[in-house]
Formats: sequence, structure tokens, C-alpha cells
Amino acid sequence: MMTRSATFRRALAALAVLLLAAAPARAQFVDGVRAETGVDRVNAQLGLSGSGAIVAVLDRGLDYEHPAFRNPDGTTRLLYLFDTLDNTGAHDADNPTGFGTVYTRAEINAALAAGTRLNTRDAVGHGTVSMGIAAGRGVDGTEQYVGMAPGADLIAVKLITDGAPAHDGEPAEAQVASYGTRLFPAIDFVIAAAEAAGKPVVMLANFGSIQGPMDGTSTDARGIDQRFGSGHPGRVFITGSSDDGGVANHAGGTVAQGETAEVKLRKGYGGALRLDLWYPDTDRFTVEIVAPNGTVYGPYAPPTNTRQTSAAPSGGGFTYYHNGSAVDFFGATSATREILIDFNSATTGVYTLRLTGTTVANGRFDAALNPSNIFSAPNNGFETYVDAGHTVWDLASARGNLPMNSYVLKPTWTDVDGNTHTYPGNSVGTGRLWPGSGVGPTYDGRLGIAVSAPGQANIGAYAPRSYFASFRQNLVVDGPAPYGVLGFVSGAAPVVTGIAALLLDADPTLDAAGLRDALEQTARADAFTGAVPNPQWGYGKVDAFAAAQRVLAGTPAEAGPEGARVSLAASPNPARGAATVTLTLDAPQRATVGVFDVLGRRVALLHDGPLGAGTHALRLDAARLPAGVYVVRASVSAESLTRTVTVVR
Repeated sequence: MMTRSATFRRALAALAVLLLAAAPARAQFVDGVRAETGVDRVNAQLGLSGSGAIVAVLDRGLDYEHPAFRNPDGTTRLLYLFDTLDNTGAHDADNPTGFGTVYTRAEINAALAAGTRLNTRDAVGHGTVSMGIAAGRGVDGTEQYVGMAPGADLIAVKLITDGAPAHDGEPAEAQVASYGTRLFPAIDFVIAAAEAAGKPVVMLANFGSIQGPMDGTSTDARGIDQRFGSGHPGRVFITGSSDDGGVANHAGGTVAQGETAEVKLRKGYGGALRLDLWYPDTDRFTVEIVAPNGTVYGPYAPPTNTRQTSAAPSGGGFTYYHNGSAVDFFGATSATREILIDFNSATTGVYTLRLTGTTVANGRFDAALNPSNIFSAPNNGFETYVDAGHTVWDLASARGNLPMNSYVLKPTWTDVDGNTHTYPGNSVGTGRLWPGSGVGPTYDGRLGIAVSAPGQANIGAYAPRSYFASFRQNLVVDGPAPYGVLGFVSGAAPVVTGIAALLLDADPTLDAAGLRDALEQTARADAFTGAVPNPQWGYGKVDAFAAAQRVLAGTPAEAGPEGARVSLAASPNPARGAATVTLTLDAPQRATVGVFDVLGRRVALLHDGPLGAGTHALRLDAARLPAGVYVVRASVSAESLTRTVTVVR
């Protein structure tokens, strides 16, 4: 898999910042993300900190020594740290995957107590700051730079790395840009760990860029849907949309029978460039490639059947594949053909892809460039058939995923030396969508975005030995436990991840569909979002407080085909000995009312059958249940309502 890692490393080398001015003194450390999203109110008024949930971050590693991820007594908040890139412990008893190395809470605590270091690190720094924004404890136990869910248990998975040069006495780390076959064993490891801990889990995969079918039908997207979504209580999966918006990296259009579309693209620099184009299996396109010097390669005939792959002979400075719908590189089940071209020559300039409609029933095509070299010059980009949007990366297009993107909250930050900086694209101003945000629709026409979150110059824990921390421009709190900035969609994704943990704390039986609905139905619209939902903002700006209130109150069902509306309540709450569950129906309906534990197991059935219109009091015998949080779920027709009940002794 190609990612934007090369671009990312160049951005790191350039610090990905623009120096604006030198301030005479250090500014106050103010981070408004928690207030902007309503998380402060969730903590203060609703008493939710994520303590009933697990935050799992799949990223470039984690600095487990950082105080943000330790309890006040110095012990770790981590249940596990799984380094999939170090096979030293591949066959250890605590590692069911057969690759990587698993560190348990006991092993991490032993290393912390002894002052020794485990053989794992976050050389880049991205994973540490992601976890810090999602669930960090803040600076020295204060309220500065507290993450969204500071009470959550943690699991860290080192799945990829962008690579880091040697710096400050630290050795270099080689790039591993592809997660290959390690992704789903790692996800299954986290699911099993959460089940063993008896807590719901939200996972963040904080990486990825556009290519693939981007329609929810790839092998990876279907793997997400098999594990998350409706029917999988207590599991949520989140990725950002991508950092590939705002540039001409998507081309789309229609080729008519017997006509030729000339898709022109500019290769701006000498690195590798991939074009990935998809079109319906009902069509047949003959292909020619015109190099910048005018040399024409082809024509290349399309595959004759779904299981055939056509390839070009070597020598043109590119690698060309034209795949039938059954043998595309992403395992898509959407009956689409794939043209994949890797331009691996150092030659720059304008290439032309000629698509001739040999047999056309539909004619639509969608193509992406990777990397798009965002906010850098010279850029890669299409020059014809440019079609805005369609920049939701393939894994984010899974139906069981919660895709989000980033808007600007703080255009600038002040570093430890009093200098002011900004990220590219922040010049659009506070409240506006960051122009690099990947946006919808997906290739199959779905919205593509659930909600948007503030993501520019968010602040979280920095790994002191990381490449990120080697640049003082990035730091807002220096010293042995530094804090610094993270922007782009990578900065927004941990915000939504932490908010998801708060909602799971409120209702541990929420599935991904229910949690997504709570966020979408309570998101804020304003003058910047315009009418929502739309493919740029999804349902609007995330509002954690409104979403948590909705989850805690239970969601009133919409009017059904017979005009029925329902409501659900429980009292007393907390409950000792017994509680009364009240179900109100505006019309006769069949209803099932059950009580579930945090693993989604039903522990009591209060009613299953028809009920008349009116209010019905159902008795919950809480005396026989262990102390803890339970969820009362009422299913009425096709609707489902929930209410949490705490049983105390």
C-alpha cells in the first residue's frame, strides 16, 4: 500500500509550520478543544471521564513512560502495548497473533518501577500525541491539555511508522508504510483484550490516504464491517477521512461509446506517483499513456473477463495494470475494474491517460493520485476531469466506520520560545473546514463524513525521544514530559475517539451505528457548515455534551407506521434492591425490554410481547445483579431505546 509517508516526512523536515512572528514573551497555555466540543461539560455536569471504556490507538507507537498515560501513583494506564513491527516476542505465551511483541500491564509496570526501558518506542511521535489528545491526563495532573477521556484504560498498537532519521542521540527508524496482513489480527487482539477487561472499546486507526475502490467493498472495508457496526455492542472503529482534500487529486467523468477521454495529470516531483482508477465492469476501456516527451505507449486492450489482468511491458518509466473486477488489488466486491499505474521514473511533467470507450453501458470513472503532496510545491495533480471531493480513503469508506474530518479552531500556536506558528491551510480562519480535509461523497455516492471536529493545532503529550519533539516549534510545554501540537485530520480524529469513549462510558452497549447516530443527530450547524448533512461537514460540528445527554436519556423513537411513539425511563437510579422501568407507548405495540451488562450479555428480560397504549411499569430486580452499570434496552417495532442504570450496594 502506498501512503503519503514520503510527503509526510518532507513536511516533518520542513516542520510543517510557517513562522509568523516572534512574540516577546511566552503566551498562556490555552487549549479550547474541550470547551468547543462540550467535553468540559460532559466531565463536569454528567460525571463521565471514559472510566468505563477503553481507548485503543493504532498508530506509530507510544511513549508509555509519559505521565499522561500513568496513574497518579506512577503505574501505567495501559492494559497492553502491542508492537507489531518487532517480532522478538512473536511466540510468547501472551501473544496470540504469531507476530510482533505484546507488553502487558504487569510488564510495563515492572519496567517503570525498575527504571528500565522496553524495546519499543514512538520514533515519529504521532502515536503518542494522538493518544494524548484522545485520553491523556494532562500536564502534571493539572487541567492543562487534558485529553477527551482522561479516565479511560488504554491499549496502544504500533502498526506502521513513517520512519525517522537519527536525531538527538536516537537511532534512525526505517519506514513501514503498509499494515499488510497485520491490521485485523491486531484489531482482533484489541477486541479480545476489551472483552477480557469487561469494557467497551473505541479504536482509532490514525493513518491513511486515498486510493482503492473507496466504496466500502474492499477486503479491508468489509473486514471492518464484520467486526463493527450494528449488532456488535461496545465496539467502535474510527478513522479520519484523509488529509487529501483541497487539491486536484481526484478526477471523475464519463467516457461515451467510441469516444476518448484525455485525463491529464502533472507529476510535480521525482518521487513515486500512483494513479488508481475504477470503472464499472459493464464497460471496457482501451488505454494509452502519453509521456511528457510525447511518446505514446499502447494502446492496451482491456481484460476480456473478470478474472484477467492486463499489464504493460516494462521500459516506459511506469508500471501498468488493468484488472478485471474479480482480481483487483483491493478485493472489491462492487463489480468494478481497476487501472493502476505507478509512475516510478524521476521524470516530471504532464502525463496523459487516454481512455477510449470500447464497450460502454455506464461510462463513469473515478481516479485518485497518491501522494498528492498537499500544500507543497511542485504539487502532483490532475489537469483535466478534475472533480472536487471523493477524497474519503478506502478504510474510512467502510460502513462500520465513523469517518470524520477537521475544522480550524486555533489558526496559530505559541511555542516554548514565544514564537507564533500556523499550519498550512489555517489561513481560511477559525470555524471553517480545514481545506486539506478529505470530504465526500464516497465513490458509491454515500455522504462519506459523519461529523467534523476541531483538528488544527490540537495539543497532546509528546514523546521526548521522538522526531516530533526534536523541533522546538512543535513544543508548547518543554522538559522531560513535553506537550506539543498535532494538526490536520490526524489532530481531529483523536478528539472524536475520546468523545466516543465518553459515550461508551454512558452506555457500554452502544454499537458503532448507535454511537454514530448519537453524534450525527446532535452535531451543530452554523454559518460555516451551511445546511447539513452535506459531503463536506457530514452532519456538522461534533457536540459531545448533546450526544451524551441523548445517550443517557435514551432516544425517543420516531413515529412508526402506526403512529406510535415511545419513551423509556428508570428509577431510582442508582438503584438498590429494585428499580422501576417505565415504558410509555402512544399506540399498541409489541415490545421487548431487556437488561444488558457491559459485554452486551442479557442479564434480565422484563417483557417480551404486546403492550397497549399508555405507561407500563416493569420491575427490575437489581438485588441479584452485581454492582455496576447496566443498560435497559427497549425494542419497539423497528426502534430501539436505551437507558443506563447503575446498581449499587
